[in-house]
Amino acid sequence: MDAAELKSRIAAAKQRLMTAENEMEAALHQIGDAPRPDKTIISSALSTAFTELKAARQDLIDLEQAIASQE
Repeated sequence: MDAAELKSRIAAAKQRLMTAENEMEAALHQIGDAPRPDKTIISSALSTAFTELKAARQDLIDLEQAIASQE
C-alpha cells in the first residue's frame, strides 16, 4: 500500500467518523423532543451510528498500524 492510498483511506475513514457523529448528534436531539414510543426508532438510529463509529475507528487503527510498519 503506497502513501497516496493510505492518505485516501485515512480521509475516507475520517469522513465516516464525521458522518456517524452527525447521525448521533441528530438522534440525540430527537430523543429530547420525542414521545416515549418514538424513542425506539431513535435507539435504532443510535445503534447504526455506533456501528459506523466502531468500523471507522477500526479502519483508522488499521491504517495507523500500516503506516507504522512502513516507517
